[in-house]
Amino acid sequence: MMASTLPLTLILIAPSTDAHADNILAKEYFVKAAFLYNFARLVEWPATTFITKDTPFRLCLLGDDPFGNALHSIRNKKVNGHPLIIQRDIILSDASQCQILFISLSEKKNTADILTTLNHAPVLTVSEASEFAEQEGHIRLFLAANNKLSLEVNLDAINKAGLTISSRILTLAKIVSTKGAIKP
Repeated sequence: MMASTLPLTLILIAPSTDAHADNILAKEYFVKAAFLYNFARLVEWPATTFITKDTPFRLCLLGDDPFGNALHSIRNKKVNGHPLIIQRDIILSDASQCQILFISLSEKKNTADILTTLNHAPVLTVSEASEFAEQEGHIRLFLAANNKLSLEVNLDAINKAGLTISSRILTLAKIVSTKGAIKP
């Protein structure tokens, strides 16, 4: 079982060599994998999402996989009693069967189509792409200019999907709105 006090922030030091840069990048994705696992633990899905206690919790990757071996650190975990399954190379037509969909940077040009296809299904969408949250993606998880892992959350889009996000995530995040949305 993963410690509930998992740090949800990371500061990376600027690399001085290519080997060091590769090591920093690998560490970044291990931390991002831990964030994905914590999102699974700290977001609530509708009661109808899991038919039985054995129904798996699906973490899916759409597009190129930047994680390498980093996702191995969370395999064989459970999410609220459900076995965690990691599905790589998912196709868009199967994405609505996922609980978390990580949308790779390779799919940035397709973001609008992906989110339209999901049509506010109870699938937590996560990406590193700039302006992802402003396009009605749920969580943008990215390395900021100060080498700190940062979050942007579109709370309206999460609510439209029928998901409930923990305040523990929201305290770390910048809340953004959908581009063109009119705020009251």
